[in-house]
Amino acid sequence: MFAVLLFAVMSALTAGAAARCPLGFVSLGRSCYLFSTNSADFAGANSFCLFFGSRLAVIERKTEDTLIKSYLLRHGKGGTFYIGGTDLRAEGIFTWERPLAKKLGYRGWPPGQPDNYKGNEHCMTLPRSFKYRWNDAPCDHKYRFICERRH
Repeated sequence: MFAVLLFAVMSALTAGAAARCPLGFVSLGRSCYLFSTNSADFAGANSFCLFFGSRLAVIERKTEDTLIKSYLLRHGKGGTFYIGGTDLRAEGIFTWERPLAKKLGYRGWPPGQPDNYKGNEHCMTLPRSFKYRWNDAPCDHKYRFICERRH
């Protein structure tokens, strides 16, 4: 009897979380995420997310970073993903695009990053080669991307 009740409660909680996310989005923590299967440059990825009522992912806490990283590692979803940070406004000072120019609080850079390799890396990515830890990359390269919207 207890097992049946527990199953019913867990099913209801899971269904509630899934129902709060639009089709194609995955519920992780406090947000819904869309892990794109197509590629775009940073501007195109940003426009895509905005069109669907979301934004490029803004990672504000270690727990959120861990959830996204774990999801990508579990599901093997591709090489590199854009998230919503840039230093286009001021070299070396990364901010989130949405909300506009919000400074980073939490930082998930591995040692040696960001490095602005060849003076042309201004957009934040999560590359598989870095085990989906933060990296700076050229904004005109085409990568997959992660859109986010709150529940």
